[in-house]
Amino acid sequence: MRIQSGDRFLWGIVGGAVVLAIIAVVIVLTRAAPEYRAGNGPEDVAFNYILAVQRGDYDRAYSYLSPTLPGYPRSAQAMRDQLQRFGVSDSDTSYAIINTAINGNRATVTVRETNVYRGGLFGSSQSSNTFTMELEQTAAGWQLTSSSGWRIWMWCWEQKEGC
Repeated sequence: MRIQSGDRFLWGIVGGAVVLAIIAVVIVLTRAAPEYRAGNGPEDVAFNYILAVQRGDYDRAYSYLSPTLPGYPRSAQAMRDQLQRFGVSDSDTSYAIINTAINGNRATVTVRETNVYRGGLFGSSQSSNTFTMELEQTAAGWQLTSSSGWRIWMWCWEQKEGC
C-alpha cells in the first residue's frame, strides 16, 4: 500500500507534534528547582527570604527579618500564620531580582513578581509587577525592614501595633 503525499504531510505534522511534546516534557522534568544563594549581599538575603516563604520554611524566612521592625512577629509560627492568613493568592507566583541599590548601610532590592492564574484550558492569564524590599546592614548582616510585596510581607510588621 502506498502512502499518498497528503497523508505523508499529515504524518509529518503528527510526528513533529509528538517530538515537540517529548521535548517539552524533558525540559519540564529536568528543570532544577531554585536553591538558596550562598552570598550575603542584600539581593541574596531578599532572594533567600522569598524562596524560604515559597517553600514554607518560616524559621529560615523569620531569620532574615530585622528585629527592629515595630510590629516584629513574636515567632516564626506567628509569621507563618500572618502570611498564610493574608498573603495567599490563587496563583502560581515566580520572582526575579532585577536591581539592587546600596546606599551606605541601607539597600533597596527591586523584584519582579509574575503571577499565572490557571482557569482551565483556555482561561489562564498572567500578570507581572515589581515591588521593592528594603534592607539594613547590621552586625548580623543584611536584614529586611520593609517590602511592598504583599504576598510575602505583612504591612503590619511596620506598624507599632503589629498584626
